[in-house]
Amino acid sequence: MFTKKLFVLAALSLASLASTAGCSADLVGEDDEIVEGTEAELSAAGKALIGSYTDDSGSFRGLVLTGKKVGQANEFFADVSTGIVCITTPCPSSERITGTFTAGPKTINFKAPTASAHVQHLLGRFNYLVQGDKLSLSRKGFAQSLEKVNSYCAEASDCYAQNIIHPMCLGAFTCSAANTCGWKCGSFPPPDPCVGLALDACTGNAACQPVFGPSACTPDGRICTADMAYKGCKKAPQQDTVCMSSASCPAGKHCSTEDGVCNPVGMLAVCGGTCVD
Repeated sequence: MFTKKLFVLAALSLASLASTAGCSADLVGEDDEIVEGTEAELSAAGKALIGSYTDDSGSFRGLVLTGKKVGQANEFFADVSTGIVCITTPCPSSERITGTFTAGPKTINFKAPTASAHVQHLLGRFNYLVQGDKLSLSRKGFAQSLEKVNSYCAEASDCYAQNIIHPMCLGAFTCSAANTCGWKCGSFPPPDPCVGLALDACTGNAACQPVFGPSACTPDGRICTADMAYKGCKKAPQQDTVCMSSASCPAGKHCSTEDGVCNPVGMLAVCGGTCVD
């Protein structure tokens, strides 16, 4: 009798374990990745994808996966086709997406909070496969193969985020008609540190300010869509530094009061000015 009870209890325990295992399996969706390997291996898998990719006919026309870290993710930008075909203008047929990506051994995940509704279908998780110079992205209802290239740009500022070898001379990047980066030697002003920043990085830098505008306009700029999108980042206007003498100004500047500029304050004429070059 005692042996029979033990057998029944063991059978019930096995059934309970099997039921629990079945429930756990049900929690894994077809889009979930079972991560195998150490964190270092996952990091190496993501780093191996860093580079520039293009395709003439797919949804992703140009895709740049950069080595610039944002938290646990990396920055990316892409010029994509929205799939919209218009007979009138303005027509939002293409869009620049700027955001972050993470990657494991088999999947890559794109996030872009400022992307419009037209391109939301190109965000999220994709399966990927690297074969030679080809990067293939796929998921249910989507498949595209892009070619790895030395560089990709729509404007010269795109080139600074890419690891491009260029001549060791003072100069600046250029963007060709074929959307490739080049380097022109010469005397140029230093690049704007705000150009090319994602929205979060732009708003987090006190020296920069985000620029918003319509997602699409006619070539002459007279007619634009009503929606607003993040268009880029620029230097924030500098606040004038009030001074009473040049001694209180930064190096290389002088106080305008010493040029005879006086401002009336109440009933007194106080010589107060701003720091100027």
